[in-house]
Amino acid sequence: MKLPKEGEAFGEWFNTVLEEAEILDKRYPVKGMNVWRPYGVRLLRAIDAVIREAVESRGYREVIFPTLIPETAFRKEEEHIRGFSSQVYWVTRGGETELDVKLVLRPTSETAMYPIFALWVKSHGDLPIKVYQIVNVFRYETKQTRPMLRVREIHFFEAHTAHESYEEAERQMLEHLETWREITHRLAIPYRIFRRPEWDKFAGAQYSLAADTILPSGRTLQIGTIHQYGQNFSRAFGIRFETREGGQDYAYQTTYGISERLLAAVIAIHGDERGMVLPPEVAPIKVVIVPIEKKGREEEVYGFCRGIKETLEREGIETVLDLR
Repeated sequence: MKLPKEGEAFGEWFNTVLEEAEILDKRYPVKGMNVWRPYGVRLLRAIDAVIREAVESRGYREVIFPTLIPETAFRKEEEHIRGFSSQVYWVTRGGETELDVKLVLRPTSETAMYPIFALWVKSHGDLPIKVYQIVNVFRYETKQTRPMLRVREIHFFEAHTAHESYEEAERQMLEHLETWREITHRLAIPYRIFRRPEWDKFAGAQYSLAADTILPSGRTLQIGTIHQYGQNFSRAFGIRFETREGGQDYAYQTTYGISERLLAAVIAIHGDERGMVLPPEVAPIKVVIVPIEKKGREEEVYGFCRGIKETLEREGIETVLDLR
């Protein structure tokens, strides 16, 4: 297959690669929700592993919060609601019973996590909090959906922190940038960090930073976001602590998010007209051995190739021997 990927041809190239490389199947009967095929799942997990290593080496610990958020919690932060109200999926019944309190399929997890943070944080000794989760989030995107680039069920990494002071939260923002630099270096992804204008910042944030890369089509793709919340959410959710001086204060918070668009960028930037090219860091299969047979000596050739495969795998290099 030779398929140009520059300019307007990029969309066709990208969709063809996802299909031919068996990454995704977009024929699922709910718009904007795709089926991850086995090779795609392995690739996605490899990206997740890079992210996990980067954040856990900086003191983050993994959590898993529920998918459903009660409306009462979801509506606590007014600016956040204005930003997400048109994008949420609502659960209004359990079986045949109308729910007393409607539930939201999480579009992001601030309103799921922060009521619990308020229970965890009582004194300055409980801070900082540095947690993350890798989950699926749901957003009712009304625009035209595109696999991995604009979807309604999103594979999503989100990190949440809480701190004693604004200065400490600002230092955390700098650490987020260092984390992002490590992740993108390992994936060989070029990017630029931009401060989003007021109208484009994350709902509820004091300010937002976003990482953009340029696709072969010439368009930019946002592949990561970092947000300084100040005390906006902690005041709404009552995340208060006793200070070192014996007073009371609200925590200062930050977040950091990466979606499956990061994998889309890896595929788009490194691929060529022959198809998908992956950095060795995340390629599920590193080596494919294709024997060139010689009549009458097939088994000798196959045996030699099996020996190469065993040698490589002893070194931790996943190898496929193609005997088709």
